[in-house]
Amino acid sequence: MVFTPSNRLMRCALMACLPGLAHAAAVEPVDPGSQELDRVIQELKAEVLDINQRALSTEAAFLYPDATRVTIYAGVKAQGLLIEDLTITVDDGTPTQRKFDTLEAIALQRKGLYRAVRLNAAPGAHRIRAEFSARYADAQPNTPPFRGRYEAVFEKTTKPSDLEVLIAVEGYGKVPVIKLRDWRTAQ
Repeated sequence: MVFTPSNRLMRCALMACLPGLAHAAAVEPVDPGSQELDRVIQELKAEVLDINQRALSTEAAFLYPDATRVTIYAGVKAQGLLIEDLTITVDDGTPTQRKFDTLEAIALQRKGLYRAVRLNAAPGAHRIRAEFSARYADAQPNTPPFRGRYEAVFEKTTKPSDLEVLIAVEGYGKVPVIKLRDWRTAQ
């Protein structure tokens, strides 16, 4: 057998594990009463998680009924563009502002979506305003961020509305822009 650096490393790792393996083999059997108690605890945990999920669903259905629910997501479709902050306002309501750290901006970069706003709105026309600032991942620290604004009108029906504020770049060297995507019409 030829010992290469990777073989030596594997041999050392195996030798280091032998005492732990010997100890693991010497472990005493578990008491059946303890096993039963553990099983009951695991079943209770599963029930609590299920009850919690149903309670959250019921609460969401109560707070945001289908006829008035509007959910606005944020997404990024621009290679290397890291969003720093995003502000969304519907009609003349309170602006919702979110600052993104680097890991969150990278997650958005990888086709992730962020639920920015969930609100109730009566059927009819509503105005949405969105503003963002972002930098490219390879930008110098003293480079000022890109800023973008968008304003549009969307039509709320009696069905739930899911909208996406998409920050995209339409070609190499272009400035990032915001688009509004209504998932209802895209289906």
